[in-house]
Amino acid sequence: MKVPYPILLLHGLGQKADVWEGAGMTYFRKDLGLSFGGTLKFDRHRLAPLLRSGPADADFYTVSFSNPHDSINAWRDELEQAIQYVLTNTGAERVILIGYSMGGLASRAYLTKRYTDHHVKRLITIGTPHLGSPYARAWTWLTSMQDCAASNNPLLSIPCSTAVSTMQSVRGDVPFDAPALRDLRRPEDGGTYLRALGKYAHPLDVEYVSVVGEVDMFQGIRQFSEGWMQELLRKAMAVTGGGMSELFEPGDGVVSAKSQDIMNIEYFAADPARKRAARTVTVGSVHVAHLQESTEIQRIALDEKPEFKGAEIMRIGDTPAVIVDLADHLPSLCRLRLDIRTDAGTTTVEPERGASQLVRTRDGIVSRFVVPLPVTQPMLDGPVSIRITITNSYGHRTTASKDW
Repeated sequence: MKVPYPILLLHGLGQKADVWEGAGMTYFRKDLGLSFGGTLKFDRHRLAPLLRSGPADADFYTVSFSNPHDSINAWRDELEQAIQYVLTNTGAERVILIGYSMGGLASRAYLTKRYTDHHVKRLITIGTPHLGSPYARAWTWLTSMQDCAASNNPLLSIPCSTAVSTMQSVRGDVPFDAPALRDLRRPEDGGTYLRALGKYAHPLDVEYVSVVGEVDMFQGIRQFSEGWMQELLRKAMAVTGGGMSELFEPGDGVVSAKSQDIMNIEYFAADPARKRAARTVTVGSVHVAHLQESTEIQRIALDEKPEFKGAEIMRIGDTPAVIVDLADHLPSLCRLRLDIRTDAGTTTVEPERGASQLVRTRDGIVSRFVVPLPVTQPMLDGPVSIRITITNSYGHRTTASKDW
């Protein structure tokens, strides 16, 4: 592996794993040079790797849930299998989850279920309706009409049956009576699942990142693009009975900006101290285009400052060497610079990028550089001071020092 934390890409409601094809896959495979382990697909009882195009101990995978309209808990249980599969085949201790839309909720459900042994380093949610979506009201409407159609009152059953047929004819990719829509209802619309999930304790040793889509709906309407019109129609259906103000509420056309921010769920909002490990990133794309507009979302998944884990100086045979351990999401792309100061002056050493190796230590997996020191024995008779500079692929820099 090139990464210490394998990446799992999770699709959203009514989608398949191929939603990541395009900019997302290109960035991971070509721009970063990461190995793809294929799509992990489920048969509800056994996890089987499908379309594997790389080694089992790969750097990233896509996940295809067996039923794209199933409940959040059903996706949670399949995600649990996927994580275990990846840990077993890579030897990693944690993974990075990138959940698009409802995939982010399945990730949260997994974290709350496995609160003390979750095996997740970072969770990135993209356009995820953490507080629910008004579009899910369609579940309530359809189930109410279905109950009415099944009643013994002929005056009501006939028009209700007509209403059911009409709704089913315009449902699109997601059935209005799908378990997923039932779970996605907002608490104010009668939803109970997300209300309960928002109260559960979420582990605070996970790095939470919310990617929030926020667009100018008026500008989109003027452009009359197909994607914008699709989102506007969905939004209009969703706010029926809720007020026109919701139609132009800030967000990505389907999910409000407030709902997309994981820090707004009750567990995090109740105590400001719980927000210390999170950040929010805003992108200007509509919900259905978050993964196609650019590679910015994929960059966000791994963008972080490198961490210096320690350094030691020792002999390897007759050669003095410095051992530098660091942690980064893409350690193979990190650059190391050593400024070595002795009584004879200062010497700079910069190992080639990719010269490090992943090593398991008692504190977890680190990236280790072993760098021979270009000094002679007389130079070592006095004090040696080394300034360590680590720069990762995103330009973030961390410095440290080692005296001997």
